[in-house]
Amino acid sequence: MNDFRLRNQKSDIFGRSMILNLAAILLNLAGVYCIVLGFHERTLEWAAMWKIIGITLVAVTLFAMIMLKGFFLFAYVSRAFVGGLFIVSGVIKANDPWGFAIKLGEYFEKDALSADYPFFLIFEDYTMPLAIIICIAEIVLGVAVIVGGKIKLASWLLVFMMAFFTWLTAYTTSCNESQLAAAEAGQEFNYQCVTDCGCFGDALRGSVGRSLTPHESFWKDLVLFYFVLIIFFNQWKTQMNTVRENWVMVPGSMAVLGFFSWVFGWSFPLFFGIFVLLGSFVIGNLNIGKIGKPWKMAMFTALISFLLSLYTSLYLPLKDYRPYAVGNNIREQMNNGVAQVSEFALFYEELASGKTVEFKLDEWEIYGDTTKYKYKDRQEKIIVEGVPSSIMDFRATIGFDELSEEERKIPFVDSVVIADRSLYVEDMMTAESEWGTDTITVAEYDPEFYPDSLYRLGPKFTRLIDPTKPFVIDLTNYLLDAEFIFLMTIMDIAEVNPGHMDDFIAVYDQATEKGIPFVVLTPASSEEVAKFKSQYSFHPMFLAFDATEIKIIIRSNPGLVLLKRATVLDMWPSRSVADFEDIYEDYFSK
Repeated sequence: MNDFRLRNQKSDIFGRSMILNLAAILLNLAGVYCIVLGFHERTLEWAAMWKIIGITLVAVTLFAMIMLKGFFLFAYVSRAFVGGLFIVSGVIKANDPWGFAIKLGEYFEKDALSADYPFFLIFEDYTMPLAIIICIAEIVLGVAVIVGGKIKLASWLLVFMMAFFTWLTAYTTSCNESQLAAAEAGQEFNYQCVTDCGCFGDALRGSVGRSLTPHESFWKDLVLFYFVLIIFFNQWKTQMNTVRENWVMVPGSMAVLGFFSWVFGWSFPLFFGIFVLLGSFVIGNLNIGKIGKPWKMAMFTALISFLLSLYTSLYLPLKDYRPYAVGNNIREQMNNGVAQVSEFALFYEELASGKTVEFKLDEWEIYGDTTKYKYKDRQEKIIVEGVPSSIMDFRATIGFDELSEEERKIPFVDSVVIADRSLYVEDMMTAESEWGTDTITVAEYDPEFYPDSLYRLGPKFTRLIDPTKPFVIDLTNYLLDAEFIFLMTIMDIAEVNPGHMDDFIAVYDQATEKGIPFVVLTPASSEEVAKFKSQYSFHPMFLAFDATEIKIIIRSNPGLVLLKRATVLDMWPSRSVADFEDIYEDYFSK
């Protein structure tokens, strides 16, 4: 019966000519690519040509597909592409839901999207649940469009989702462009712009070296929206796949998954997609009451996606794309940037002819003649695109007054104190006489000017040279130069689970016995740190550290990292801190 139905549908799927329609689809995809090139920031010189070629190809091939009745075939291609991309996008986000939640939080902050749309402030405290819901929704919708389950509902949801995210990336692009224009004009800009959409978490930055720019993210969403519309306009003809259709759709979507798995250097999304699809087919065919097959498949996919998100949110990402991943050297990540190389072109008006003339900077002997030329404008031409270092804010400090006597005796700390002391504090003394009290520096004291017969010297003391600049000890190199060192990170000191502290205290105590340094990195205030130390009778060295950078180091509050000469040997979330004996056997006894 199915074979008979497929034979009747063959002309409906492939249209009047399978070869011509497939050719039209390929040319249509080429046209989309040309349009994107035409609007890309790096192809401005040939932008008009790419736009004309792209728009012409898209328009002509769409018309050809309609005439050749191949528009439905295009929907199959779009379903394989959109389904595969949604699954891989959902899996990448589910791999690091904390990272995605942090990115959502950036959108919802009062100076960001919420500044124009206060409604989004509602979600500021629910970024983590929202992140998991979005991950699950993407994977479920990806599976739905591949197998054709509840395609009308799925296509409507896809349209609404893509409409929202396309609007969001358009808003982000506009914000960044406005910020740049304000900076060039020397004007104040009061909005906080999101520079990375977080579409693929840290996977793009960790695999290909950079994330999509806001402009690129916007065009990525536009292209994806285009394919979603192709699915949407064919929803009335699309039904649940037959077995034969699955043999085409599943490999096609897995090819998309395989391509992005290769891009991200991680095969898990591909195997996850295969597992979810095969599991959906099995669960979908089970007799579970009156639940329809598409709903059973969706429920299975949602459950597996939720379990993945739950595990990675409670522990650590399965694949760590961050610069602090195990095996990475922090010092190398701090110095792997590329300096931007650019040259400036100067534009002057030639007074005699009124023409605009371009000069290089070193041609000042010519354009410097104000009797012949008048300055008009300056443009920067980028020769080599600059790339920022993977780690920008790894800096650990502590106030001199916060150091304990034992900590001040640490050779490295003592050497920093001696080297930097004169920059922040000065030794002072008082000299009392019948005319009053003079406060002078120890270096200024001279017995000839302050004889004992007239002056009585008071005790020596120190004071800050500049009261607004306290004596801060930079111990970044202490952390990076250590043979071995434990770094405990506390992102939010008020939210630390007391039940997890015993494991950290045990590692600290035993590490101290073995002479292995153990420090805590936190953005907490001195008062909060003092209260925390007293509460847990926990007295390692606490160093001030950037809050955002702590979120990048490890997705756990608190977390534990082991370094060896700046290389990350291992890390543990608060829920699964290893016993010190196991750590020592794995890394110290070899």
